[in-house]
Amino acid sequence: MKVLVIDDEKNICLAIQGILEDEGYQCSYRLNFEDGFKALQQEQFDVVFLDVWLPDKDGSEGLREIKRNMPELEVVMISGHSKIENAVESIRWGAYDFLEKPLSLERIVTIVMHIQEKLKILDDLRESKFNLLKKYNLIGESRPLKNLKKKIEKIAPTNAWVLVFGENGTGKEHVARLIHMLSKRADSSFVEMNCSAVPADLTESELFGHEKGAFPGAAALKLGKIELAGGGTLLLDEIAYLEPQIQAKLLRVLESGTFTRIGGFENIRSDFRLISATSKNLEIEVSAGNFREDLYYRINVIPIEVPPLRTRPEDIALLALHFLEEACFDNALPRKLISPELMEIFVRFNWPGNVRQLRHVVERLAVLSESETLTADELPDYFSQGGLIEEIPIDMSSPLKDARDEFEKQYIIKALAASNWNVSKASRLLDIERSYLHKKIKAYNLEKP
Repeated sequence: MKVLVIDDEKNICLAIQGILEDEGYQCSYRLNFEDGFKALQQEQFDVVFLDVWLPDKDGSEGLREIKRNMPELEVVMISGHSKIENAVESIRWGAYDFLEKPLSLERIVTIVMHIQEKLKILDDLRESKFNLLKKYNLIGESRPLKNLKKKIEKIAPTNAWVLVFGENGTGKEHVARLIHMLSKRADSSFVEMNCSAVPADLTESELFGHEKGAFPGAAALKLGKIELAGGGTLLLDEIAYLEPQIQAKLLRVLESGTFTRIGGFENIRSDFRLISATSKNLEIEVSAGNFREDLYYRINVIPIEVPPLRTRPEDIALLALHFLEEACFDNALPRKLISPELMEIFVRFNWPGNVRQLRHVVERLAVLSESETLTADELPDYFSQGGLIEEIPIDMSSPLKDARDEFEKQYIIKALAASNWNVSKASRLLDIERSYLHKKIKAYNLEKP
């Protein structure tokens, strides 16, 4: 840890330097602000002791200049002619502490020790956040995944509400957490509620909270998810499963920004960012009368689709290797490999359970395999019951145009099948206009089986 003393009294500088070096810290000094500021620009210091009265600059002005250019640097002000106003102003401008002369050398050592502890805690927090971001990093280099990453990076810093949709197992919660961690709310809470997992009679209490005695069994005050997410992010996973009356109450909260607990009368304000997730098609749910149309438009500000794994086979090998490394580490296993034959099966498999299914299969093989190389011998039975993606046949006797048309036709059929014949989804998957896909469907006389 490096300390710089800026004071025009050399004896004070030497005294501080001596006591800190005796404690194992590196310490140097400068006798005016100009030389001190140059030293700060040329070297990396952790703490500065700055005199209020300097021959070339007022110390308070110097503090502001240091904080403007080096906001994370800790500054301790020292003065022999201090007033309470000087101390208050220094703290207001970001000083860590304010010391009066004659200085207590023991207190100087204590302050440096406390700053060292603070910096260690901050380093641990940064490392923890880095590891968390690494954990929720999206693995893959396919075009659908690159587009997803680009969209997340664009919308994460905003406060816009997000609707994440996609099949089960694609990683919708993963995406929601990544959006939160890349947002300005990252240091606040991330609160999740799986609407399909909470019993209908408990949903209102879970979401809005209740007062003590609000109903039989309400023995204490309970804060709901909306209140707990204040300042942070609220993820309502599988939002399509909310009961109609809860949908109506949630809509009022989203419109007014306030709510009341069950059994309460106080209007409570909660500033949260809403991320909704669903594996159901909400447009179909709205048409069927199962989901409120006004709520759908309210939550669908930024739609994000998480692509199914079968639409990005080029990512499967990277994901499998990542999950294998993770499984070996979590289960204290020696490092293992995946055989080329098994990897080919992985790449050609349809993966109806998507990324979640791949993760579970890899972990199962890692745990069960007694060899350092995973093979297909321990694969679940359903791998032998079909599900492999067949290669598109190539007829070398056909003219190039016919072969190209046949390939295009089969490719469109696979995209439509992968999208459950949802033309909008298929057009996004194929990266073509929806109207153009309709023309191709008509030209090839394609019909849903």
